[in-house]
Amino acid sequence: MDDPASLALQEFIARNDLKEGDRLPPERELALELDMSRRELRQVLARMELEGRIWRGKRNGTLLGNKPPSVNVSVDRSLTRASPRAIMECRLLLEPAVAALAALNASESDLANIELCARRTAEVTNDADWTRWDGAFHSAIAESTRNGVVESLIQSFNLARTRAEWSATRVALVKPETRRQEAAQHRAIMEAIRRRDGAGASQAMRDHLLGVRDDLAALFV
Repeated sequence: MDDPASLALQEFIARNDLKEGDRLPPERELALELDMSRRELRQVLARMELEGRIWRGKRNGTLLGNKPPSVNVSVDRSLTRASPRAIMECRLLLEPAVAALAALNASESDLANIELCARRTAEVTNDADWTRWDGAFHSAIAESTRNGVVESLIQSFNLARTRAEWSATRVALVKPETRRQEAAQHRAIMEAIRRRDGAGASQAMRDHLLGVRDDLAALFV
């Protein structure tokens, strides 16, 4: 069931007869219109974006509907053909540093989004939702660095991990207890970023990714 903030936004969209491709008002105006905090609004928008109901461009504002193909992240051909082992090696090299940079640059809005994604990975109960929110968690950290190159790389890793041979093996190997452990690791990363502890965030991310690699060892044979 949708929460009151989500229902308020849905009612606003219906009341104003907004359709796919229409732009929502700026966050400050929309929060005032809906009588909610900007943090509440951003959490609702983050959920809707993950569900494909809105998309947000750096210059376009927030628009209803799915992101057009012309603005989807472009994945380098080498990444689309890379092995799970190669992807994990790259993630271990890059993502601990990304977490450290996030601890320096994340805004309060970014921290709220990271926290939302971490919380949802602890709450979901099916594989599709887990995959979506797990990817969203890592993307939210990348976005908080304020570095577009980093953002694109992490999104590319997320897309590479959705390939059939990777996702099917992950579903077969990852059990509920493993997901609970990974959700706890997400929280440790999030808490270090919120403390502005770059070294702690980097180490927590590295520990998390090493655990993922070990859990998915069958992918790397």
